Amino acid sequence: AEARHLLNRTGFGASPVEIERFARMDYAVAVDALLAGARREPRTPPPSWVLEPPPDPREIKRGEREDRKAFREIMRERGRELKAWWYRELLDTDSPLTERMTLFWHNHFTSDLRKARWPTLMYRQNLLLRRHALGDFRALIQGVAKDPAMILYLDNQTNRKAKPNENFARELMELFTLGEGHYGERDIQEAARAFTGWAVNRRTGKFQLRRGRHDAGVKSVLGETGEF
Repeated sequence: AEARHLLNRTGFGASPVEIERFARMDYAVAVDALLAGARREPRTPPPSWVLEPPPDPREIKRGEREDRKAFREIMRERGRELKAWWYRELLDTDSPLTERMTLFWHNHFTSDLRKARWPTLMYRQNLLLRRHALGDFRALIQGVAKDPAMILYLDNQTNRKAKPNENFARELMELFTLGEGHYGERDIQEAARAFTGWAVNRRTGKFQLRRGRHDAGVKSVLGETGEF
């Protein structure tokens, strides 16, 4: 019963053979076996288009109405293909713990395709989450802060020195790390200034620091002061 419980909580169920194998282990050996089998990269080949850079939205807007409609359908189809890719990985993986934790972080660092728009960016986010799924939280949160899908989802693309956008800073403190009651409104405002200029390069779909939009001044966040 304990082996079944462990495998249910660290994966998505287990076969009788797997349960029997873990039942013969003591606790430390069972944990070591789960961690030793964890992988950082998926085994399921992704759709071929994941290597393509995102299309230029300005080009799309300038297109004919029928072309824009066809483009939106292509994006919807790619979204479905991306979901099918992850479903296949969930079913076929040899590391259920990796998938369980990737799904956990995908829920914790909420974002979605409707706002991020480009399926390629959601694929890259999935790789980021699984790469750090069982690793250091500091490295994960720093990666998420520069993740293009997250930048677009929480509107940091519009966060600039002249007019800070607080969406990402607020979610960072309230949902991703500290929780309510452990920060003040001023902390959010100052943290938002620190993230000004953190954007997505539209040509490459990768993180870009736009220095002209960044507030390089002194900020005070959670009792610490500096040019964050």
